[in-house]
Amino acid sequence: MTVVSGVDMLLLGSGAVEPIPLSVKTCREGLGQETERKRKQRAVRAALAHKRQRHEAEWRDSVRSKVASRETEKDLSQSQKVCEQLDSQLVS
Repeated sequence: MTVVSGVDMLLLGSGAVEPIPLSVKTCREGLGQETERKRKQRAVRAALAHKRQRHEAEWRDSVRSKVASRETEKDLSQSQKVCEQLDSQLVS
């Protein structure tokens, strides 16, 4: 598209229809401070989420190992009972 001097962009149909929104800053921070603060908050949230996931995974692993050890003990006691029954049958 070529730019024609003295012709309104809205008349050509290629200009912005909505005005650009104005944001007024009431604090004395610079323009980049808000984005820097948000970046730091995202990093902190990501670190906390990672820590929580790691803690949950450790908890799941500990519960899983406890269940596995209980099952092993149960299997061992059942095997011992069977062995004792077989020994008693051989003696009789």
